[in-house]
Amino acid sequence: MSSSNDTQKVNNNSTPAAATPSTTGSSGSGGVHSNIADKIHEYKCKSETSPMNTVKDLVMPVDEYRPAGYHLKMMQVITRHGRRTPESNRYPLSLWSCNSVDNLIVNKDANRPECNLGQLTVFGTRDLINLGKNYHRMLIDKVHFLSDEYKPDEIFVRSSDRERTISSARSLMHGLYGGAFADAQEHMLNAATSFVILPEAVENIYPRGSCPRYAFLKSILPKHPKVLEEQKNSKLEDFSQRLRDIFEASKGYDSPFYVPSWRSYAGLVNSFDCFKNHGLPLPEGFNDEIVERMYLEASKEYKRMSLFPEMQRLGIGRFIGDLNKQLKSKATNQENTKDLKFGLYSAHDSTLGALLVAYDMYEENTHPETASALEFLLFEKDQNNNKKVEDSKQQQLATENAGKPTTNQQQQQFVKVIYNQKPVHIKKCKEFEVDEMCPYEKFIEISQELIPKDWNQECKISEAEKKSIIEEMKASPKY
Repeated sequence: MSSSNDTQKVNNNSTPAAATPSTTGSSGSGGVHSNIADKIHEYKCKSETSPMNTVKDLVMPVDEYRPAGYHLKMMQVITRHGRRTPESNRYPLSLWSCNSVDNLIVNKDANRPECNLGQLTVFGTRDLINLGKNYHRMLIDKVHFLSDEYKPDEIFVRSSDRERTISSARSLMHGLYGGAFADAQEHMLNAATSFVILPEAVENIYPRGSCPRYAFLKSILPKHPKVLEEQKNSKLEDFSQRLRDIFEASKGYDSPFYVPSWRSYAGLVNSFDCFKNHGLPLPEGFNDEIVERMYLEASKEYKRMSLFPEMQRLGIGRFIGDLNKQLKSKATNQENTKDLKFGLYSAHDSTLGALLVAYDMYEENTHPETASALEFLLFEKDQNNNKKVEDSKQQQLATENAGKPTTNQQQQQFVKVIYNQKPVHIKKCKEFEVDEMCPYEKFIEISQELIPKDWNQECKISEAEKKSIIEEMKASPKY
């Protein structure tokens, strides 16, 4: 699941004075705030009138979805949920606005209910509606890939069992198909209730701490010599102390955001974004340099997972297996996916981060932001496309596939990856790319290396193995 709960928790029945909005101070008219409710109202008004109360102007790279000589056969879209409330009870949830689950899309609540922890906000609902509308304009109006009207056989939707991901999937589908996914019609069409949601015990859409080996590797990763050396060279402790000083100096002033300690920058950034991305006041000192460095450190925490390659297999490998199973079925024209065109997976930042690391295509220096989208596009050569693959690449592919059962049709299919409206490239496939796409067979081969054969067995770890891993890690070079 999302790592956003890494900030320090407090007891449900107590709120630190430093985290409570100040009860005194100058208002815009020079008067004195009489109580906390007035202060919260002021913050909320700032949020609702801030530039953040809008959606991003997305630029969809339409030509990437209709390359000359190929046609799009299927696409899988893995999204992070939209903007949400914090998962810590440190902050008054009345700072944010949320719709009720029943009236998620159409905003019919005369008096909106108070938000819950980690809930999709009104801003977050708009994020995913906006993404869905952009997919509509591109995939229906321009590329003519999806049908004009919603057809259940063309669409597959899966979500983790969290309100914010289920609501995000509903919002995206509303943006994509409008009234068919408005609240009044939704249950009548059996829409959201048809989403695939796995039981918690078998969920694999994000890395699970219930895998002992994965949990152990994650726990020792911050002590890896390469991590420690990088943090020393980048003077991370100096930066962390600078942040702590900013928080301490902000106590009692006009910002409700206060974090005295944090276990990870990914968690800190997720809490921070709940305020910044809703236009809520931030402590004085959070300038562009500070924010950029926080995002950079969060991305490093994801990228360092590559130091233990088996973390990808154990963390996200089973989900990769699910994605590949669907992709293979479509590529080989199986009956159960004959009409399938669009697979939507509503997930978390930890899902996207793990996938980007697993395929070695994490090119950005920031963590996966809310409403991010990672796409795997399956293309097939047009019958009249006589363009030949370069001899060197053809020979490489032939060598790679020697002895493997393949069909001519599979050799005519390719996978393109797009992350947040920009193509990204799988490192292991870069030299095999054809028209900047990974040959289907090569993509499946790379994916198979990431899928555990027996997850329960591979998750086991003995005390002797732990000791051996630690010794090997200590002996590894710093660079």
